[in-house]
Amino acid sequence: MARDRKPPPPAGNGPDWDRTVRLFQAGAPEFVDAIRQRVNAPALATFAETWWTDPRIEAKRLLFNYLDLPFNAPRHEPLVKRLFKFADTTGDDAIMARFLVGFDRTIRRRRSTKQKYNYRSRSYEQYEAVTTPSDTTLSRDDRSYSGPWFSQNREQFTQGKFLFSVPTRNYLRRRAWRYFRKLGRKEPARYIPAVCAALKLYTDADVPDGLALLDNWGLVHVLFHHSPTIVSKPAGWRVADGGTLSRLQPDPMFRKLWLRSPEPIFDLLVTAKCRPVAMWAVQMLRKNFPDRLAQLTLDEMLAWVTAPNGALNELALELLEARGGLEEVSVEQWLRITEEVRTDLLDRICTMVERNVKPEQVTFASAVRLAMQRPVPLARLGFAFLKGKKPRTQDELTAVFNLRNAEAEPLRADLVKWACEALSGRTDFDPLWVLEFLDSRFEEVREIGWEWLQIEPRARDAIQVWQRLLESPYDNIRLRLVGMLEDRAKEPAGLTKFSPERVRFLWATVLLNVHRGSRAKPFVVRQIIDRLTDHPDEAGDLLPMVAVALRSVRGPEFRVGLAGVAGFVAKNPTRKPLVEAVFPELQWN
Repeated sequence: MARDRKPPPPAGNGPDWDRTVRLFQAGAPEFVDAIRQRVNAPALATFAETWWTDPRIEAKRLLFNYLDLPFNAPRHEPLVKRLFKFADTTGDDAIMARFLVGFDRTIRRRRSTKQKYNYRSRSYEQYEAVTTPSDTTLSRDDRSYSGPWFSQNREQFTQGKFLFSVPTRNYLRRRAWRYFRKLGRKEPARYIPAVCAALKLYTDADVPDGLALLDNWGLVHVLFHHSPTIVSKPAGWRVADGGTLSRLQPDPMFRKLWLRSPEPIFDLLVTAKCRPVAMWAVQMLRKNFPDRLAQLTLDEMLAWVTAPNGALNELALELLEARGGLEEVSVEQWLRITEEVRTDLLDRICTMVERNVKPEQVTFASAVRLAMQRPVPLARLGFAFLKGKKPRTQDELTAVFNLRNAEAEPLRADLVKWACEALSGRTDFDPLWVLEFLDSRFEEVREIGWEWLQIEPRARDAIQVWQRLLESPYDNIRLRLVGMLEDRAKEPAGLTKFSPERVRFLWATVLLNVHRGSRAKPFVVRQIIDRLTDHPDEAGDLLPMVAVALRSVRGPEFRVGLAGVAGFVAKNPTRKPLVEAVFPELQWN
């Protein structure tokens, strides 16, 4: 097509149109949004020729961007139809590829349940029907497209709707495919590059399910035209009687043209953004060009594993699993792949890594990094590498403590148990290490930390550990500490090893816990009374706690506590006013 002149811009319809024309003349990307806002159909029809005959690269780029968007801009029917006719008449394969994809996207049938009356059974019966919704934008002659009201409510006329009536859209998508069919018959050298350009424009959003796949009239013709599984009807493709889409196999139109070279199919496999297109390419290569797949290098297959193409990922994994010599892949490469691959492929990748990588090849830091990951396959792989290692440096020691925050919940307990064993084996063991796990935000980690405390004598006998634990904010630790204090009170040194302030803090938190600690509260009552008896000078701090304690327990524990208070007054009569102030409800003889 000759593009040796630039026609003058058409007459517009006000300042907005003039601004749109200036954006076009400047080649600004904002032009596409601006032209879609214009609703003057006659001006748009005239502008179609201006746009098409503009020889600039910027004009062609803006046309590509316009056609990549849905055909739903109100009153753009004249612009779209004229551009389509220009491209069809002049033989512009790149523009027609976009029209083929764009028109394919305008028809989306739906499955629905309907009822029909059965005169024999005299009842209504339900059946499933496939219908095409009436989702056309308002008529191009509707004057409601102008004015501020339409500008404020524009989305309701464009979202999920398309230009042209349903019959017209069916005609346009058949007409677009007819262009490529003629290419295959009259200019076969152009056919494969032209349809490949269109196939690369389809995306996964265009085929969310099997029905949507069949709604892509041109796509199905290109890939499955001769397939006996489907049949074409004026309203669209449908599954043949007795067939299922699961049996759909590649059977393209102009098959002989596709079999001339594997390269166009291979290029589709690598660049397709639509899974059915990529899967079609995989099947075509496997069946007709297996030697092309055999030429792949190891680096190419490894790169495909993490590519944003599901069909490419799965093909790469199949080829890698069937291939030997993976020992040459570096540990760093494997680790990068495990972190970038799709989650649903992690099991297969981790199995491959575990089979080809020896634990001694993986550094301690890398093993911990894997073990800390949320996906279970990655954490399991990291744990497998960790089992034969021991922390030796300060950085590795810090990494071990990080395992208490492992993201993979099913493996967190096992990782923490391993960490406790690894730390117990060190000659420079620090009793305070146990606090790293007893202070964890995860209850199962605290449980393991408590078990470790009980079996590790170096931590169990460290007074500084118990003193720190008295400030624990966690119930399952505080309640156990009460029992521990009960046992320690029987020792010669009693509770004198512990800070009185911290012990009182522990007692207070247990007593004030309304919902938990009922088994520990009687021990607290006894411990407070014993402390009060031995240290009457602390009566000001302890008596209020006794009051709370007596209101927190029942039965024998209450009577024991009350007897303790009475015994305290008997031994310390000068403290009676303080007791009366704390217990005003008691009557003294």
